[in-house]
Amino acid sequence: MKHSTFEQKQLSYLQEFIKKTDPDLGDVPNEAGPLRQLARKHYNRLCTPVRFIVAGEFSAGKSTLTNLLVGKNLIPTSVLASDFPPLLFRYGTATQIAAGWWDQKKLMQVNDVDFGAAVKMEPDFILVTTPNPFLKDINIFDCPGTSDPLSDDKKMQHLVKSSEATIWCTNAVQAWRESERYTWSSLPAINRKNSILVVTHTDLPAVKRGIDRVMARVQKEAGEFFRSIVPVAAPKASKAAPDGIVQDKEAWAEHGGQAIFTAIREISDPIREKKLADATAIIESQLAPFFETLKQRDSADEVGDNSKAVPENSGKGKNLSGVDHRSDSASKASNQPLELKAGGAKAQTEVPEPSLLAEWNNKTQDLIAAIEKSDDSDVSKLIQSSCNIVMEMTDTLTLIDPQTPEIEWVTTQFQEALDQLFLMQLETGDEPLETTTLLLLQLSRDMEQATTQTNISRVS
Repeated sequence: MKHSTFEQKQLSYLQEFIKKTDPDLGDVPNEAGPLRQLARKHYNRLCTPVRFIVAGEFSAGKSTLTNLLVGKNLIPTSVLASDFPPLLFRYGTATQIAAGWWDQKKLMQVNDVDFGAAVKMEPDFILVTTPNPFLKDINIFDCPGTSDPLSDDKKMQHLVKSSEATIWCTNAVQAWRESERYTWSSLPAINRKNSILVVTHTDLPAVKRGIDRVMARVQKEAGEFFRSIVPVAAPKASKAAPDGIVQDKEAWAEHGGQAIFTAIREISDPIREKKLADATAIIESQLAPFFETLKQRDSADEVGDNSKAVPENSGKGKNLSGVDHRSDSASKASNQPLELKAGGAKAQTEVPEPSLLAEWNNKTQDLIAAIEKSDDSDVSKLIQSSCNIVMEMTDTLTLIDPQTPEIEWVTTQFQEALDQLFLMQLETGDEPLETTTLLLLQLSRDMEQATTQTNISRVS
């Protein structure tokens, strides 16, 4: 992923913070722990490509479009879509595939990019890597089509919720059918903000003759649900850009290649900018002040006067950086210190717990305790359990009416955490459970912050 100079500066700062607050270094204050995890979260967010999902009904041209996006005809479009599990495309130095299962950490490598061999393993998903620079900025999920009796529409909806943006494919022959509208309306409103409707098969002779009429109708009926609507003749656009390199600019533009990539950038760039803004705010409000507090403590230690580094009333109305926020009610909820314990994060000032916050804290209490006592054999099961409770709460939040800015914000936090948990099931080592714990605690803090600004309660 290519980073701007400022973005690279913030990444370097976060990396340095993580390094200097490593508990193995010794003599690191206890309150550094949650801040270190916060720094790691934002570092990972900045390094992670924006996640797009390609969805739509069976035979809508999803696989052909995905092949166009990744720059290679990797998905065999002649095979029934229902034969395939979800496909996850990432950047890699070589083109290869691996079968994976949600409840297992290991991936099973498949030789010769043989999708047929991978499907026979009955995996939950197939991971595909290929050296297309586009995938350094964008990850692509290709999921089975809806309205197919052999597909799992609930799995598609889960993947949509865990992605950051959606590309919905509709066949120009019968564009934007009622079944599509119904499926789309069942997804959270927040997913419509970052979405593209791609009208496929526009190269068919019967479609070409009436394409203006088709596009006018689709714009009228579906325009309010999507950020942009793009007609694409994916096979011809692919021929104009073999291996992802545009060789025929005129054909590339004529058949929608330029338009779809422009639409993707118009969505992905603001998402990346938002992640950078969030990281910058955390650095300025919490991480940098904390470093300054450490300097003060070190100076006080040198002269034998610790009181200069930590005032006696530092625990009242101050966040981990030592900055007083008692006079700033807008910052109070988001910057107060955390008490890390099973059941969620608690601000120092007690606030009434609406039923939804209490419900979330009850769900996390036993799970965090189990994580703390777990061994290596429990990792996959515990991460899956975490996915389940985060998914349940995400679904609950999306049903709240009206969708206020506070509810939409906390829903987004849960959706982002769900996607991180989803990807952590593919990781190995000691960090997944530690990261899972901090994600759950951060969600508790986010939920508590939202409840100080709005009365969130369970929908009856």
